[in-house]
Amino acid sequence: MSSVQMDGSGVAMVEGEGAVPLVGRVTCPHCWFDFAPEEILWVAQHDDLMGDSVLKEEPLRFLPTHFNLEGQAIDARGMVCHSLACPQCHLLVPRVLVENEVTFISLIGAAGAGKSNFLAAMTWELRRKLARDFAVIFADGDKEANWILNRYEETLFLPEDPETPVVLEKTHTQGDHYRSVPLNGQETQLPKPFLFTLHPGQGHPLVNQRAKVGRIVCLYDNAGEHFSVGQDTANSPVTRHLIHSKVLMFLMDPTQDPRFRAKLKGVSTDPQVVEPMQTVRQETILGEAAIRYRRHLGLSAYKKADKPLLVLVGKSDIWGSLLEGEDAVKDPVLRGATAEGLAAMDMERVDRVSRALRALLLELSPEVVTTAEDFSQEVVYIPVSALGHSPEKQPERAGLLIKPRDVKPRWVTVPLLYSYARWSKGLIAGRTTRTPHK
Repeated sequence: MSSVQMDGSGVAMVEGEGAVPLVGRVTCPHCWFDFAPEEILWVAQHDDLMGDSVLKEEPLRFLPTHFNLEGQAIDARGMVCHSLACPQCHLLVPRVLVENEVTFISLIGAAGAGKSNFLAAMTWELRRKLARDFAVIFADGDKEANWILNRYEETLFLPEDPETPVVLEKTHTQGDHYRSVPLNGQETQLPKPFLFTLHPGQGHPLVNQRAKVGRIVCLYDNAGEHFSVGQDTANSPVTRHLIHSKVLMFLMDPTQDPRFRAKLKGVSTDPQVVEPMQTVRQETILGEAAIRYRRHLGLSAYKKADKPLLVLVGKSDIWGSLLEGEDAVKDPVLRGATAEGLAAMDMERVDRVSRALRALLLELSPEVVTTAEDFSQEVVYIPVSALGHSPEKQPERAGLLIKPRDVKPRWVTVPLLYSYARWSKGLIAGRTTRTPHK
């Protein structure tokens, strides 16, 4: 037997053997408004109910009073509704937001650092490796929200012709990555989130607690220019997700640093090393992010963030040989390490590589280390390569391109897997290979 129970006045859930408990509070992934599940709005289904109070060209958002036996709201014309919306910005939010906690992850980086490439490679690899090695399902939480990232994945990993060189378009400061919404009497530009579900699958020890331990991963791909001074304003708060994130990631492009390029010219023929490239003071991007973080939380200029910062040094296929004695190619995963025969993260190896990479950065880009460690109480340094292969130039096409058949990502899943193994419990196991002291 099952019954429909109202949670407050806005959310109905079907109770019974398969009942799913609701979270205590919900944070909108668009505008970061915090609200109770019963305050969530439903989206009218009938054609007569067009013209929302906030989004004028879209269907009415409303707080329902009538539901069907499946717990779905019924609009004023008697139509069953299926979509939910934030009570502040009125943008659509997936149902899983009221069922699972959200892990917000902010990716910081300069223009041209390769954030889009990294996100596409990371999400593609997570789909495969989490299910295969950890019995954890990583899937789209909202196909509509993820369509841009899905397109990036298809470009790099599912091309019609893997021999035809491709390039991902740059993330712009306006366009498909953002949505303009009237808030507090003014048009406000908000970033579009990428939403994924993360929950135990068959073979995982917590498979019977999927609803309880499952999580939503919310990622953002801001244009690098949005991390420049003066680019975060009241009508364009596009990086406010920084203060809601549980993990901060800063993607550094060493080929934008002339000291790295000089070090590599004797060992690499990559066009990003041997040809003139733009030079970017990347620590200023990270420093600006730290200023915004403290300002929006009302913190002292000397207060460090109480959440971890992962410094991801990209394009490790070019410079990885500088990490003498450390392997930045093979994933730090111990397969068959758990009682169930599942994989575990090799935590000691990641920490060891982090120490070696920190030492390298202190030699070549010391200001990145000092800025990072002044920002956060805990900093981990991780080498990554979204493409795993040098791009090429073609006379008839601008920019650097790569053939999809050459794309072989390195360590792109490590930031998220390490984060869950270290700072969360249950989904991803972490192990150390270090011999215990007697």
